[in-house]
Amino acid sequence: MTPELIAMLGGGVSGFIMKMIATQAQNQTRLFEQSIKRQKAADTSADKAAGRGGQSGAWVRRFITVATMFAVIAAPFIIAFTDVGVSVQKDTSAFFGLFTGAKWETVSGYVILPEVRQTALAIVGFYFGSSAVR
Repeated sequence: MTPELIAMLGGGVSGFIMKMIATQAQNQTRLFEQSIKRQKAADTSADKAAGRGGQSGAWVRRFITVATMFAVIAAPFIIAFTDVGVSVQKDTSAFFGLFTGAKWETVSGYVILPEVRQTALAIVGFYFGSSAVR
């Protein structure tokens, strides 16, 4: 190979590499600009959503919290002083569990359902967890 041919091949390869690097830089610049536009659109959408009556959801959550706490804490004490009867279902089974049925019993006092207890635990965990973050 002649030195002229080597110089021509070297110049062609280096020109190709430089063009490829410039093209990649342009592509990354475009991708960066597009991601900035997407982020601005997402921020604008979030700002609009936050201003769209976000307080009504907060009041609903507060009402659910107060109602659950009343059912777990205050209602048992209030109803304990009355003679209110509560009917509860008791599952029965006979003959090695092949025949099942339901029997209703009346108990006096106030029954706290497992769902209400779980809801109370979730609320307490949420509020203690969110206060620990602050």
